[in-house]
Order: sequence, then structure tokens, then C-alpha cells
Amino acid sequence: MALKSGQRLYFKLFGSFVQNRLKPEKYEENLRKAHIHERPEAFLATQFATSLMVLVGGFFLVAFVYFTIIPLLAAKNPVFAKVGILLFFAPFFFAGITWVLGTSNPQSKAKSRAKDINLKLPYALNYVAAMASAGVIPTEIFQSFSKQKIYGEAAKEAAWIYKDIAIHGKDIVTALRRAIDRSPSVKFQEFLQGAITTITSGGDLKEYFQQKAVRYQWENRQDQKAFIDTMGLMAETYVTVGVAGPLFMMVMMAIIAIIKGSGPEQIAILTYVLLPVINAGYVFMLKSMIPEV
Repeated sequence: MALKSGQRLYFKLFGSFVQNRLKPEKYEENLRKAHIHERPEAFLATQFATSLMVLVGGFFLVAFVYFTIIPLLAAKNPVFAKVGILLFFAPFFFAGITWVLGTSNPQSKAKSRAKDINLKLPYALNYVAAMASAGVIPTEIFQSFSKQKIYGEAAKEAAWIYKDIAIHGKDIVTALRRAIDRSPSVKFQEFLQGAITTITSGGDLKEYFQQKAVRYQWENRQDQKAFIDTMGLMAETYVTVGVAGPLFMMVMMAIIAIIKGSGPEQIAILTYVLLPVINAGYVFMLKSMIPEV
């Protein structure tokens, strides 16, 4: 894929450094599975240039704050003079964060695509099996499958398979093998590998699609049952840790405060710090566990 003007400039400036020091080949697989159509050398050069710009821009900003605002604050409190020196570590911190987030984006996107494919594959295979039962040939099945946007990333994978066949002139087996190499989903890879085995061995592809649809539907039901059981366990632990536990601690702290004659500081910490942290933790766990169906 042709480089954009900015990427071309970054590659000229940092391409040799990236190729010699940063091992761009280890990013190639994630870029391919994330459908980010960039050469790994150009991708890393862009991320390095972005991080460098954040670093330089951060130094200018920190210098401005240090020489203009900090002296005014230090005149009122000398502590700000010492604290101001710590500001010069901020550009390195934000440049590092920029680099880590930028270089990990392909892997995160590939995992997100794999999750979407795995969630929708059982329903998508029902559609594929229905098409096969009607006597539609595999090429037309993948063409029709690719137009069903309801199946999300799975439909995009089917679109690439059809593109390899119709535009690039690949045979069905080669197109499926290329899709296996490109897909981030192990389930989808397994499905395609089984299709290749069925085609090359002269088996009944229609029967294979139907069997896979039944199997993945069964696995999907098992996953949903396991998820419901997990949610029940999470609800029980939340009642204990997030409701009963804090109430018990609050009562005990109130009694201790009355006996010792102390203030309500501990109860305030529990109410305004510990409880929000507990609830935010449970919200985060539930969000990461709930399937997006």
C-alpha cells in the first residue's frame, strides 16, 4: 500500500533506525490481522515520530510553565520551586505512553476483531449452512455472506475471501488459506481449515457447513450458560464485598468514633474513596466479561 505524505517523511527520517533497532517484523502479523494496511517499518516510523513530537512539545510546554508560572507560585511558597523540577520528567512519561499506546494499537484492534468474529460466527454459520443447503456454490456463498453487515468482522473476512477469488484470480483453496493467515480468530481459522480439508478430500461441503453450524451453536449455548453462572457468582460476591461489608465497617467505625470521641474522617474515607473504588472495579469487571451480542 502506498505511503501517505506524512508517513513517507517519517520513513525517510527514521526508517533506517526502525529497521535496525526496533524489529518491525514482529509487528507484521498484528498489522495484518488488524487490517491495518501499512508496512511495519512505516508504521513504527510514524509511531516513533509521533512520540518524539510529544516529547519535544512537552519540553517546550514544561519550560514555559517552569519559567513563567512556577516563579510566581514559588514566591508564595518555596516548595513549588522544588516541585517544578519534577515537571521535566512529564515529557518522557507522556512520550512513553504515546509510544506504548501507538505500538499496541494493532494488537488491541486484532483482539477486538477476533472477539467480534467469535461472537457472531455461530449465527453467521447458520446463514452459510442455509446457503449451502440451497445449492449455492462456495464463491457465491462468501459473496453473499460478505454483504450481511450484521455479522460484523466475520462479514469483512468473507469479503476478503471473495475479493481474492473474484479480483485476484485465486482458487477457493488458496483464498481460504490466505484468509487463515489473515484472520485473528482461532475459531474462524479452524472453520476455514476444515473447509479446505473437506474440499481437497472431495467431501460434502454442504454437510460440513451444517455440522459446523450445529457445533458452534452448541458451544455458544455452553458459553452463555457459563456466563450466567459467573454472573450469579459475581452478584453474590458483590453483595458481600460491595454492600454488606462496607455497611458493617461503617457501623463499626461509627461505634469506635463514639467511644473514642474522634471525628468522622474514617467514615468519610470509606464513603467517598473505598465505596467508589469497589463499585468502579465491579463495573470494569462486568464490562470486560459481558459479551457484546
